Amino acid sequence: MSYYEAPLFVDFDVTLACNMKCIHCNLGAQAPLDNELSYEEVKTLITEMFDIGVYNLEITGGEPLMRKDWREILIHTHQYPAWKLTLNTNGVLWTEKDVQFFVEEVPSFLAAVSIDGPTAETYGILRKTAAGTPAVKEFEKVMQTIHLLNEYGAQIGLNYTITKNTIDNFIKMAQIAQNLGLKLLGLKFFPYGRGQTYSDELELDYNTWATFLREATRLKEEGALEHVSMVTPCPWEMYVPLLTAGYTEEDVKQYWGFESPLKNEYYRMMRDIGCNAGVTYCAVSSDGSVYPCGTVSAKTPSLYCGSIREGGLLHVWQNSPFLKKMKELTLSQIEGHCQDCEFRTVCGGGCRARAVVHGGELNSADPLCPFNVE
Repeated sequence: MSYYEAPLFVDFDVTLACNMKCIHCNLGAQAPLDNELSYEEVKTLITEMFDIGVYNLEITGGEPLMRKDWREILIHTHQYPAWKLTLNTNGVLWTEKDVQFFVEEVPSFLAAVSIDGPTAETYGILRKTAAGTPAVKEFEKVMQTIHLLNEYGAQIGLNYTITKNTIDNFIKMAQIAQNLGLKLLGLKFFPYGRGQTYSDELELDYNTWATFLREATRLKEEGALEHVSMVTPCPWEMYVPLLTAGYTEEDVKQYWGFESPLKNEYYRMMRDIGCNAGVTYCAVSSDGSVYPCGTVSAKTPSLYCGSIREGGLLHVWQNSPFLKKMKELTLSQIEGHCQDCEFRTVCGGGCRARAVVHGGELNSADPLCPFNVE
């Protein structure tokens, strides 16, 4: 059986240093990792990623602007043509000179600015200062950054983490984004890092999520929310709520631009697992450690795949025993009811990382799947 020779999508945490201490952070970012990659190591890795065919690279953190050489990293990355580049940022540290640099020197990058509430009060629900207090004052700074990036003509999008206590404000945030002429990406919360500590107050139950997604889809049908898209840890979280409400797979694609990896013929020839972690996608932490996906990168021994300091990313991708195990996993090995489920051809077993971090094994059932809840 042949597999993808190199990853197509990579999340690269250039540092775990962060000026914030947000309660939902899947990496628990604040202090940098010991022995983070040097600028020369970062350059070498980025060049390798371009050479091996990575075409979607997200530079993230932590907060990337906490690195003194963040501009040089972006310039080095920008010089390579024809790949999709994103800089994930909380938007707090930007100056007008930073915005000018971003627009003039690295225009191929999209700035993805995190903003999880339409007001200072709601923003502070998830977003905390380094001291752990609600980041109310920071809200205005983030909005200033968003306006500056927009006024200077940067590529910019907004990221909104959807949790139990932010879900009710999502539509209001969508309206603000629309008024600014910006796209809004909803990110369904994943309980890891600091977020795992607060999972009881943050993690959405199935019914709450399903009700929200169906209502958002109804608004899509009416012509609203055209600028809104959604990312979930795995395919069933998009498909099951909508297919059980009478929508079709084509509707999911039409309204949300979402399609399971299992809808790709080449992918489907290789495997029947819908989670693409370690198959088309991986993450590199700031110390060079490689993980199957960005939801669990950094400080995750059970999902560690190797280090780029030991032969480079491609060497890890092609030789890691753990990645080999992930690539060879089949639906028949997943515990629970997956083999008999009517949604198996679009879901393919649920989220593997979530199964592991909830105390299970790589082949454990996805604990959030409504069909696995006892």
